[in-house]
Amino acid sequence: MVNKFYIILFSVYYFLKSQLLFAQHNTKSWGDLGNGRYRNMILPADYSDPDVIRVGKDYYLISSTFQFSPGIVILHSRDLVNWKTIGSVIKDLPSQLKDQRFDYTVMDHYNKGIYAASIRYHDHKFWVYFTTYNGGGIYVATAKKISGPWNVQLMKDKNGVELFGLNWDDNCPFWDDDGKAYMIASNPQKNWFPILFQMSPDGTRLLDGDINKMKIKTLDQTDRGTNILPDATWGEGNKIFKKDGYYYLYHNECFGKDFDRRAVMIRSKNLYGTKPDGSPGKPGDPGLYDISPQGTQTYVMVHPDSTGGRLDQGAILDTPEGDKWYFLTHQGGGYENGRPIALLPLNWIDGWPMAGIDYNHDNVAEPVWEAEKPIQGQKKTFPQGSDEFNSKDLDPKWMWNYQPRANMWSLKERPGFLRLKAFKPLVENDFFKAGNTICQRYVKSHQVALILKFDISRMAIGEEAGLSHFNGGKDYCTLAVKMDATGKFIKYNLNGNIQNGELIKATYVWIRSEINENCINSYSYSTDGINFKYFGGVYNLKWGGFRGDHIGIYNYNNLSENGLVDIDWFHYSF
Repeated sequence: MVNKFYIILFSVYYFLKSQLLFAQHNTKSWGDLGNGRYRNMILPADYSDPDVIRVGKDYYLISSTFQFSPGIVILHSRDLVNWKTIGSVIKDLPSQLKDQRFDYTVMDHYNKGIYAASIRYHDHKFWVYFTTYNGGGIYVATAKKISGPWNVQLMKDKNGVELFGLNWDDNCPFWDDDGKAYMIASNPQKNWFPILFQMSPDGTRLLDGDINKMKIKTLDQTDRGTNILPDATWGEGNKIFKKDGYYYLYHNECFGKDFDRRAVMIRSKNLYGTKPDGSPGKPGDPGLYDISPQGTQTYVMVHPDSTGGRLDQGAILDTPEGDKWYFLTHQGGGYENGRPIALLPLNWIDGWPMAGIDYNHDNVAEPVWEAEKPIQGQKKTFPQGSDEFNSKDLDPKWMWNYQPRANMWSLKERPGFLRLKAFKPLVENDFFKAGNTICQRYVKSHQVALILKFDISRMAIGEEAGLSHFNGGKDYCTLAVKMDATGKFIKYNLNGNIQNGELIKATYVWIRSEINENCINSYSYSTDGINFKYFGGVYNLKWGGFRGDHIGIYNYNNLSENGLVDIDWFHYSF
């Protein structure tokens, strides 16, 4: 009876208008427009699986980082439009996560790693819950200040066993008014639906989860939490919150043979649902939930500058005064710039959230390309950008492809420069097996230009250093200086297809990457910083391994651990 009821409700429920196609953005104008308004996308870069909280007047956003280090980037905003990278949760992934696959010595987490974390503020502390898919763990990280230090630990099951070696994803905590704690998560693939666990009040242990039962994909609700939607076919992006006496639980659902992705929301006055006789459901014996009546029709909208997209997982937020609400979401497809972020006004209709604006007055909201900023007067900022490397500490907008080798890079050995020392890749000539690649996200805009200036005077035979574009372990394109017994020369490499250029005798080399509105890259280089020569072919930036394009600076040596380059500056305009 319960299962049949769910099937009927799923057939009519699409949260946030469901299969809503949403443009990435007009590349000529996006984010803060400078006139009190904003235009989507507010973050046209790969900030996938976002979760956001408001603490007072401050908003904090976290995003998936997969194999990158540091893990779980943290952004800050005062208006939900302008964001700045302020830090990260995990500094040393192999040691803090007890998982060497994140280390430069293994590099075995492309298309895997840290997925869809959730951030909350409870008991005067910040809490971040996350998983490391696949064969990884379920973790909780806590800090008194958003800047850290963060205490990262594996959660434990009911018997005190650390939850490692699992394939779970997308977990989110919840503390009720009575102090009791819960966590919602999913076990991907077969029987992939949201499962609700009871949790110890300190947020570190599951009270109804046994690791051996959790490893099994089964309908059994004994010692593996409670299946709150047993007929669901998908369970990503789980979130749980309480408002006006209702418990709201939502996730992403994929329907039909084409895996038509929709965001599904349910609610009840009781956390475990309500039985037909009005009594509350219980762990292992849930009741029924109301399902949003929105979206009984499918609405599709394509912007003139659109490349497609879908509302997906994200966060529902209010302003400090509580008078305005918003939905911040990434786009569900995969694009050259990954899964960029949009911000939509949100209204509550009969206790259900409606993201977008109901232009047609039919209780179905349409996407919003441009709107008034939620909060006025904030300075225009963006989380990616240029760097002169004048600081003693690395700017938090940078990431490393896997945990770097600490003694092979420095900002202190030559002040004003980022020094990258070369060491052998795990596999000869394999870009994706070369450690210490430092990178930023590609920002999709009308015209993007990147220029790297570096000193090549201390390179060694076998060494290669330069600028790269790459995604999650599938595609790459580089322009570099390579040194062999004959000297230093320009080298272009597109997924292993190599072109060698002229010999270089200068001390400094400038490498430039220019990307047009169609995400087509062209490389050029200079030995004087004025006259640039185009070299190699064009490269269409690509999505791969659940990652959009990233811009990397790299240095490795196939022959020995010798040689270094000093990066003078990196200029990034968009």
